Amino acid sequence: MATRPSSDPAPALGIPSADAELDAVRAAVRGDGHHPGLAEVLPRLQRSHKKELIRREQWTSGDLARHPEPRELIRSWRRPGNRDERGRLLHIFDARRMLVEDVHENRVVKHVVADVGTRLDRLAAEGIGDARELQRELELAVDRAPFLASVGRLKARPTEPTATLGGDPLYRIVFRLWLTLPPAPAA
Repeated sequence: MATRPSSDPAPALGIPSADAELDAVRAAVRGDGHHPGLAEVLPRLQRSHKKELIRREQWTSGDLARHPEPRELIRSWRRPGNRDERGRLLHIFDARRMLVEDVHENRVVKHVVADVGTRLDRLAAEGIGDARELQRELELAVDRAPFLASVGRLKARPTEPTATLGGDPLYRIVFRLWLTLPPAPAA
């Protein structure tokens, strides 16, 4: 009966070997033959990533107001010291509408990229396989998806995929990658 070397993680504990983890990370970066990997998905997401139109209200100089709410004009008129010598408003409570990329689905993408990047950093530091080459491929893909720079951290792991994570083909690929990555070894 052959014994397993003591340096190999025990498969019964659910800890993948370095080679198995490298294979999983390689599939995450390059794809697995059935689904594209992050190297292909991230540049495509740059062209069609999810954005959200939000409304931000703020006091604005009267001549720069774009979308003042009628009821807020009354508030602006009543604000002490808010009129010039001709009676014009100095500041108006204005509603600005802006597109933001910092939405949950993009946070999931950024989290998956960071997780794969962390694994590649560790594998490359150990000199395992083609981890350094995979690192470069992932970095190039991230460079081609600059929307990720304006995305924040994921607040909580989703228990159910959103309509976008489950419905949009590109987001579905990233979400599937996240679910299929083996657990990371403890540091």
